[in-house]
Amino acid sequence: MSGIQISARNTVRPLLLASLILLVTAGLAMPASAQDTDPSKADTIAQRMVEAHGLDAWETLPYLRFDFAVEGGGQTQLVARNLWNRQTGAYRIELPDTAQTVIIVQTDASSPGSVTGTVYQGGEEVSGEEKASLLQTGYQRFINDTYWLLAPLKVFDEGVNRSYVADSSQAGHDVIHLTFGDVGLTPDDEYWLYVNKETGLLDRWAFRLQSMAADATPAAFDWTGYVALSAPGGEVRLAERHEGRQRAILTNELRAPTDVPDDAFTSPTPMLSE
Repeated sequence: MSGIQISARNTVRPLLLASLILLVTAGLAMPASAQDTDPSKADTIAQRMVEAHGLDAWETLPYLRFDFAVEGGGQTQLVARNLWNRQTGAYRIELPDTAQTVIIVQTDASSPGSVTGTVYQGGEEVSGEEKASLLQTGYQRFINDTYWLLAPLKVFDEGVNRSYVADSSQAGHDVIHLTFGDVGLTPDDEYWLYVNKETGLLDRWAFRLQSMAADATPAAFDWTGYVALSAPGGEVRLAERHEGRQRAILTNELRAPTDVPDDAFTSPTPMLSE
């Protein structure tokens, strides 16, 4: 996507993988937007948001490490541990299963229909149809998890259409509406971003995914728990919590290491829990 120099292959929104769809949308209410107007104003707001989140610093970040989890009902379910080499595009995913599944996706060489990488289970390399299936799972995790974390930095990506929602904006927030061209796995998704007028940070988003009914009320989450990551080019500000009614999507254990072990993107042994 052109806005932050992320590959157009990443022009995809959170799939809300099948096991999570009901979990994250249950009980949430968000009114649909009124008529969208003034795309130039939307671009101005979007630019202020990417600057507040540290776009220039993000471009210089060498590695990104975080967990993706779901919190609800007094319990936290870890979904995946993630480590991204921003220089090479290598992306390591460790699933918290008894098979000790490690998926390493070469994101810069992959597309939704063709995923390149390596899969290990129990320290042994997986091949054949099982490998292909797990690589697809890993690529979907990469798409889903990083979008929950990085959405404020991706509003200028290729294929993203931005418009200002005048009737939903108010004293504290400007609202921009995102739709998408013929890009990614789910081009009919829609998002509404609530940008804090004072800080420029994303305070809330709502979405209606193409897997949801066309007249469904968008699901809404507040973006909280912001942390600042140090990068050579400055600070990147990202949220660790995304809170809806009785649920939270977590992108936590968030850090920006300056170096990682030499075998971080080749080792078959889980290492991200250390």
